[in-house]
Amino acid sequence: MPHIAVVGRQAPKQRLLIAAIYLVLSLGAITMVVPFWLMVSSSFTSNVDSHDFRLIPAYFYSDAALFQKYMESAFNEDPVLYNYSTGEDIGDFLDVTPPEQVSDKRFEDFDAWIKELPLTYTFTAHAYSVSKPKISLEGAHRYAAFLRSRYKDNIQLMNQAYKEDREYFDLQLRREEWHKRVFQPLKDLRHKEMMEFKQGLPNRFYLPAPVEGMFAEFLLNQELEDGSDPGKPETYAKRYGMPITRLSEIHLPERYPAHNANFAKDWLAYVRKEMPYQFVALDAGAQSEFTRWLQKRYQNDLSFLRTAYKNVAGLGPKIVWQDVKLPERYPWDGILAADWGMFLEDDSGVSPRFIRLDTPQIRYRNYLRDKYETIAALNAAYGTQYADFDAVDIPVREAQWNYMLADKRAIKRDFISRNYRDVVAYISVHGRAMRNTLILVVCTVLLTLTINPLAAYALSRYDLPATYKILLFFLATMAFPPEVTAIPNFLLMKQLHMLNTFFALILPGAANGFSIFLLKGFFDSLPRDLYEAGELDGASETQMFWRICLPMSKPVLAVIGLHAFTLAYGSFLWAFVVCQDKNMWTLMVWLQQMQSWAPQSMVYAALVLAAIPTLIVFIFAQDVIMRGVIIPMEK
Repeated sequence: MPHIAVVGRQAPKQRLLIAAIYLVLSLGAITMVVPFWLMVSSSFTSNVDSHDFRLIPAYFYSDAALFQKYMESAFNEDPVLYNYSTGEDIGDFLDVTPPEQVSDKRFEDFDAWIKELPLTYTFTAHAYSVSKPKISLEGAHRYAAFLRSRYKDNIQLMNQAYKEDREYFDLQLRREEWHKRVFQPLKDLRHKEMMEFKQGLPNRFYLPAPVEGMFAEFLLNQELEDGSDPGKPETYAKRYGMPITRLSEIHLPERYPAHNANFAKDWLAYVRKEMPYQFVALDAGAQSEFTRWLQKRYQNDLSFLRTAYKNVAGLGPKIVWQDVKLPERYPWDGILAADWGMFLEDDSGVSPRFIRLDTPQIRYRNYLRDKYETIAALNAAYGTQYADFDAVDIPVREAQWNYMLADKRAIKRDFISRNYRDVVAYISVHGRAMRNTLILVVCTVLLTLTINPLAAYALSRYDLPATYKILLFFLATMAFPPEVTAIPNFLLMKQLHMLNTFFALILPGAANGFSIFLLKGFFDSLPRDLYEAGELDGASETQMFWRICLPMSKPVLAVIGLHAFTLAYGSFLWAFVVCQDKNMWTLMVWLQQMQSWAPQSMVYAALVLAAIPTLIVFIFAQDVIMRGVIIPMEK
């Protein structure tokens, strides 16, 4: 009875100890799982949220977080373009907040108007990444699909048409830089097809060129004659005599605002010095001024004019001053384009009254004027209190918010798959990487499971005098990291003329001292009766090795094979050193090269994809390990 009482008193302590052990093991499991989980969740992120390190990305459940990512993508990861378009002043898309909901009628009007706006008046949203040009945003992905369909998934056909030499359909849309003074895209076949692609995009892919935002930037950077701070809205409120709380509230009128001297001065300075030519038109009434200006420019010498304009279509060799007609819009090419631009820029050139602006913002207000006729009718439809049509802003943020809510599932799917899509595209282009890696892994595992068991079997079966010295030598190799032997191995491969071959990748790791030591110990544990029975049945050493030892050694062979697979598959440095030829690069070498240009989130996606083969191999190997090790111990 006393003995039983002692055991009873010890039982709670044992249970407590077991519970503590399980707790420690659980904590250890968490420390292994959580980092991988964080890596997986971060692979669904982009620049705006890649540093959050959440177990579940915020945009999975938060519309505000999704809007930040959406606006980052819509404005091609360019905060400057966002600031121009919205009148805000953010330094990062993390500062973006959801707008107030606009009326359905206002959104419907914007949606109808944006589709009518000429393509050359809009930026393409989700088209290309300013910060990381290799990232394919949603628009670029659609563009690649468009090209694959157009050229029947044959890259050679596209190369012939575009006169290029590309390996795959990786074209980003050409950058549209309508904010520049002189910007004219190269009008070739690629541009024509890009415009055809752009024409078929949904409306959420169109962003009106933010000319008024660029005007606000001009005001912010100009030097005022009275020394006032141009960065303060109150400076311009005082200068223009109008209520201004931020510079984006200053709208460009279509015509020269002669009624406000200071505003007219800044308006004209911007138009003459910085405004993109595309959005400026000159009235026909300026023709006489243009003729006089030409006479001044060419020193009233017709020979100079005729020499300059001799290659202009429609003008003969005997032209006179009046023959050179002033185009309404910038002609973009030739001497006439140069003279048109200089005529606009010159203070003694075109009179302000002949200058007319044609911006997306002005077109939007004119569209509303034509539809509602009076500001009262517009305010009644929108539930707003605008004083006049000139005060109406284009609801860019509000429209994009509505577009996002209407297509939220598809947008989330694109964000989730984007990084993985880019990694797969990158790997598929370098198709030899998968082939090389597969050959390396298969040959390494087969060679490892052949050489090491044979060496261990020989040491186990035959009582060699130097057995323990040999084992000690094998174990000594474990004392040195692989980097120590890298140089001798490299020199050896070089002397054997094996660089840039699979022999250089496979042979140095074929035999492993620890694997031989482990296998010898396992073979020694096998009953000697098995060998004696085999000898009585007339089995040779080879037959006993293949039919007795190896079948019973599956668990330890699985461990060794898994270890060999992991080393071969994950090897980067050795594969890079001995194979300088890119055609021999393995998957890990290419992924390491990708890290030099890819963003952090894309690197995480690459690591997740790279971990999948190892995980699959481990799942298959663990069954053998468990049946061979755990079950016998339970018995």
